[in-house]
Parts: sequence; structure tokens; C-alpha cells
Amino acid sequence: MMDTTKETKTSLLRTVVLVIGAHIVLILTDGLTLCFGVYLNDLADELDAGLGVLGAASSLLTTVLHLFSPIGTLIVLKIGYRRTIMLGTLLTSCGLILSSRVQSVWQLFISHSLITGIGVSMVYANTVAFIGISCREHVSIANGVITAGTGLIAFPFLINVLRSMYGWRGSLLLLGACVLHATLISVVIFKDPKTTKTTIYLEDEKFIEVRADDEDDEKKEIIEEEKGTKELLKEYLKLPLKYPLFGFLLIVSNVLFISFAGAIYHLVSHAVDIGISEQNAALLMTIFGIGNLVSRLFNGVPIKLNLITSNKLFSVTLLTASVCTILIPFCTRYVYLAAIVLLFGWSIGSVPLIYLISREIVGVRNFPKSMGVLLFSTAPAGVVGGFFTGWIYDVSGSYDTAFFAMASLFFVAFLFQVLPRFYYLKYKIDRDIHTAAGCPKSVTESVI
Repeated sequence: MMDTTKETKTSLLRTVVLVIGAHIVLILTDGLTLCFGVYLNDLADELDAGLGVLGAASSLLTTVLHLFSPIGTLIVLKIGYRRTIMLGTLLTSCGLILSSRVQSVWQLFISHSLITGIGVSMVYANTVAFIGISCREHVSIANGVITAGTGLIAFPFLINVLRSMYGWRGSLLLLGACVLHATLISVVIFKDPKTTKTTIYLEDEKFIEVRADDEDDEKKEIIEEEKGTKELLKEYLKLPLKYPLFGFLLIVSNVLFISFAGAIYHLVSHAVDIGISEQNAALLMTIFGIGNLVSRLFNGVPIKLNLITSNKLFSVTLLTASVCTILIPFCTRYVYLAAIVLLFGWSIGSVPLIYLISREIVGVRNFPKSMGVLLFSTAPAGVVGGFFTGWIYDVSGSYDTAFFAMASLFFVAFLFQVLPRFYYLKYKIDRDIHTAAGCPKSVTESVI
């Protein structure tokens, strides 16, 4: 009994260390690069370039991150998590250091958009996937903690301090060196699955509501077969067909990111447009960040306590985002607008629940592949959302119509999240009835 208690405490301690370490790795890579916009004015003065081109170089990093994610998960199967994430942190560091030496805009597209973008993509998707595989008992909390995004609060202040002391080139150089700490952390916390022989078990009862490949056994052993790259790519493409709920989740994710980008990218401009000072308008982003951070840190708690499922909580946050977005045009007083933006930040903080729901649908074995497919499919969403809102504003001359359109898209995402699951649960009940009545199991499974 004592040995079991001691083993449980040791396992919990390892989980805590792993989650904290993974959180720091993501802060030093994904969180840091998201704050690159602080340098835009410095780059515009130094490189004699427009903010539009520089903004494109900055946002293109996110597109590269999403597009390269499936390749990053394939690399894991070849060299393991530890080496892949280490390589990603090194590329991120090199990209930042090279960006500190650029002399023209096209060099920034190579150093920041391409090199740093590829580096972050190898870190982000694989870190989330590794946590999803390793922290099975506390996955809802761990998933929220590692993607909390505290770097968005801490790094802008640090960057401004370093800029005032060493200039923008010196600060980028120092930040590139700081990312090397993520490399050292990766060596310690990410165990290479190729050198650690462990057997992973799935507890099917935890996924019975959404898993489409249930078996009668309570547990089944997962054995990863050696497959070629072509076969693995085929498995990636077949995931939405093999798991229809995952296919609908891809639609939800894309609509969510389009509507989120369309709303948040133009929030400050809308505030200035209705007469709010630029300083207070910019403060809205900080308020949004606070709501987002609180959501990511604590959304996993009620799921862990079985107070609500991840699917239901995600559905609630989608509906909340729709309501908040439609209320923004009606908030003419700053205090009301700030309150709505805080709640909007909380609702958008539910994005990591997509990864948790994906894991529940496809299972632990296919979770890394689902991460690659999810990120790859949502690559154009941010650009489309920002453009769509701007286009509506140009046509109508008002942000009100644009925010109403974004609210409608949030509601569409809510419907695609909720309605297919009603159909699936109804089908599951019908399948169970037929199976109990003597219908061969193979027949009912073939329908799925």
C-alpha cells in the first residue's frame, strides 16, 4: 500500500514537472514569436518598408506553423519527440538571431516567416501531442496549462526593456539566445519513445461517448507499426473519413479561427472608430489576453472534476463567443466594451479544448496525426478572417456589419459542433439496440 502511494506521488510529480517544462518551452517559442509585432515600427524605420509588408511577414509565420505541422509530426516518427522538439527550438533561436541581422524585407521573410515558422511548428504541435499522450489522467488540466499563453503578457514588457537598452537588433539577438534554454529543457523532459520501451494502454470507457472504434475489451494495447511516409500521409487524409466527428471538428476549427481573426484583428480599430482613445483601445487587447489566460488555465478543472464534458464546455464557449461578438457594436461606453471583451477572451481561451476533443475522438494513438491535420487545415483561416472583416468594412463603411457577420460564423461553428453529435449518439443507441437484439457486431461496425 505504501509503495502504491509513493509511486502515485512520484508519477504526479513527474507530470507536474513535465507540464511546467512544456509550458516554458512553448512560452519561449510560440509565445515569444507572437510578440514580434512590437518590432514593426522599428523595422519600418530601419528597413524603409511599409507596415503592410512587415505585417505580412509577421503573420506569415503563423501560416508556415500550421502548414508545416503535419511534416513535423512525421519527423517525430523518424527521430522521436525529444530530437524533433530540440531541433525546432534550435531553428526558432536561429531564426530570431538571423532576424536581428536583416538588411531588407525579403530577408525577414526568410529568417522570421520561414526559419522561425518551421521551428515553432516542430515545437508546438509535437509538444501538445506529447502532453496528450503522457498525461492521460490529468490531460484536461495539462492541456490548458501548456497552452495558457502567458508569454503574451510577459514578453511585450521584456521586449520594450531590451529595446530601450540594446536597440531592436540587440534585443532580438538576446531573445534568440533565451530560446536556447528551451533546447536544454527539451533534453530533460521529453523522453525519446525510440529509446524508452513502454506499453501505452487506452481506457476505452473514458472515450465511450465519442469514440467510433470501441471494442468490447476494457483496455487494448497500442502497437505502433513501422510504416513508410506515403502510408502515413494516407492515414492523415483518412482521419476525417474514419472518424466523422473529427471531420466536423475540422469544419468547426476553421469557422472558429476565421470568425476569431475577423473580430480580434479589427477590435482596436473599431474602438478608435467609435471615439475611444488609442491608448484605451490598445488596452482592450490586454483585457482580452487576461480573459484568454484565465480560460486556458482553469477550463480543464471542471472537466477533471467531471462537472462538464469537454464537448459541452466547448459548445458553451462557442455560443458565448457568438453572443459577445454581436454585442460589441452596441457597447458605446468603454466599461461595457471592456467587460464584453473580457468575456470574449474567456470564450476564445477554449481553443485548446479542440485538441482535447480531438484526442477523445481519434484516441491516443492517432492524436499526434490529428494535431497535424488540425493545424494544417486551419492555416488560411486567420488570413481569411482578417481580410473578410476589412472587406466588409470597406464596402459598408461600418464595423457593425462585420461584427454581426463574425457573430453569425461563431453560431455556425456552434451548430456544427452540436448537431452532428446528436446524430451520432442517436445512431450509437440504435446500434446498441440492434446488437443486443442479436444483430451481428460486424454488421453494425461496418456501417461506421
